[in-house]
Amino acid sequence: MILRLVVTDGSQTPAVAESVEVSADGAISGWRSVSEGGVGWFAGVLPAAELAGLRDLIGSAGSAPPAAPPPPDSGQEMLELAATGPIAIAGLGSPLAVAARNLLTRLTDFPRAAVAVSHPSPTVARLSHRGTDPIRIDLTTVEWRETAWRGYYESAGDWSGVAAGPPEVTAGPGWTFDIPIVPTDAAVHLTADFTILSGSTRVPVRAKHTPALAAP
Repeated sequence: MILRLVVTDGSQTPAVAESVEVSADGAISGWRSVSEGGVGWFAGVLPAAELAGLRDLIGSAGSAPPAAPPPPDSGQEMLELAATGPIAIAGLGSPLAVAARNLLTRLTDFPRAAVAVSHPSPTVARLSHRGTDPIRIDLTTVEWRETAWRGYYESAGDWSGVAAGPPEVTAGPGWTFDIPIVPTDAAVHLTADFTILSGSTRVPVRAKHTPALAAP
């Protein structure tokens, strides 16, 4: 391990519990619980140039990156390097801290066993499996929210509801689950809250679909 970042925030529901780890050979792996790129487990390998850039940032940070006190009411961000113990970086804007946070987004390019939400048609929010490995999920209660926008973040409607599905599904490649939503011709942002099952552990998660809106 050359870098590990763990982000937690229990002040929101579902709670944020994210992690990403990069190994010396460029292997990247981790977990996302609240994410636009899917929720679940991710694993892959960074390109050599990207790994080299990360190594340069780690090397320039020295043996102990400066810690920063977290902003009031913020979550925790703990960065660990091979040469250090965990260091709190919430509120820190150093190049290494920014790169570490960006790795959480980069992680979602390597789905292993994950579920994402999309908006394939005006009346549907779709949960879809991502990756190669199966994932167990509970769809008894899927809480969804739809926010519509016109122009650049001009509100055009906000709706929410609950969809009911089976209490346990083993989702694999090709699996989908459609949720009826309110049709609109505006741009749509979506969230879908459900539960991932791992052994006897139940983990509430939120998949997000938030395409960028064109600036004026």
